[in-house]
Amino acid sequence: MTNTIQHSILIFNYNEAVLDNRNTVLYNTILGQKAALKEKDIKGILVSLKDTPYSPLVKEDPNLANLVMQLEKLSHAIDLPVAIGDYKRDTFMYLKKLSSDTSVKLFQNINTALLFFNPKALKKELAVLIYDDDKENADKISTELVKLGYSIVHAQNAEDFKIKASAKKYDMTITHSAINQAKSKPTAQSLGLSKQLVINLPVFIDTAVNSLVTITGLEAQKIKHEIRPFNEKIPSQVIIAAMKFKGDISGIFFLIFPRELALVALDAMLGEELDADDTAAIVDGVAELCNIITGGAKVIFSNKKLKVLFELPKTYLSLQVALSDTLGSNGVWIDMQLDEKPFYMFITK
Repeated sequence: MTNTIQHSILIFNYNEAVLDNRNTVLYNTILGQKAALKEKDIKGILVSLKDTPYSPLVKEDPNLANLVMQLEKLSHAIDLPVAIGDYKRDTFMYLKKLSSDTSVKLFQNINTALLFFNPKALKKELAVLIYDDDKENADKISTELVKLGYSIVHAQNAEDFKIKASAKKYDMTITHSAINQAKSKPTAQSLGLSKQLVINLPVFIDTAVNSLVTITGLEAQKIKHEIRPFNEKIPSQVIIAAMKFKGDISGIFFLIFPRELALVALDAMLGEELDADDTAAIVDGVAELCNIITGGAKVIFSNKKLKVLFELPKTYLSLQVALSDTLGSNGVWIDMQLDEKPFYMFITK
């Protein structure tokens, strides 16, 4: 039974010739290295079925059932996440059934394991394409990846996945994986957004970028996003517009512009200079920017067969008043730039 370490993930090749006791040997071998695993800062363990001595793996294999049981026990004993990988496609459904009530994860390959076990080993902004005919499982994976800071595209069906994957526009594609976190430790941050909304967060981001570029002619881009409450460490002179939405997805969308940048954006949009002291005009302008962004998002949602109704925008000059409408909830805080100057978006429940 051989092992290697890649990007702080310990990989065991499940190729022991003696079938009867290999699971016990694996369990004892890893457990015996518990102290060393911490010293080496191991982030997780992947048991690879790539070089198993019998192929293809047969369904309803009692040895696999025992393996899952041993790995579940091992995960709690060493306090590290444990996964099975490099399985045959027709074995995935059986493994998924075996592991559904455990913390044992199923990652098709080492790259998928890296996304969850050691995301810092990868570049921060990865575009990930996901498909699973089990929509609930795909939603769960998408939700966790968004929390880790990745941009997610969710394929609607197998044909859609095939087309999108062949375009080679994504850093990574995921299918035949399951994170099985029912018995894992809860994450420190709780995200109060529905799975459907989390999956569709890129709609708001992409629409904001495309709309602002189109109507102002200025360069716009997303810098980063994170799960957190409303960020109070922003300039005091801001114009905030918010729109509640409901239907197939629901929440509140906040658009936060520093006053000076709002003037730049509105001057570019209107083709003439606004009076810098005309607060009412600036507030109306930011509300209109919010309308344009959410209007574009609504069109995309409609094309995706999602019914979403946006209310009229509500505007704020006071950060404290805006905060009172967020219920102190965690949401997705998004740092944006327009004309290389910062503005912000926040989406919460």
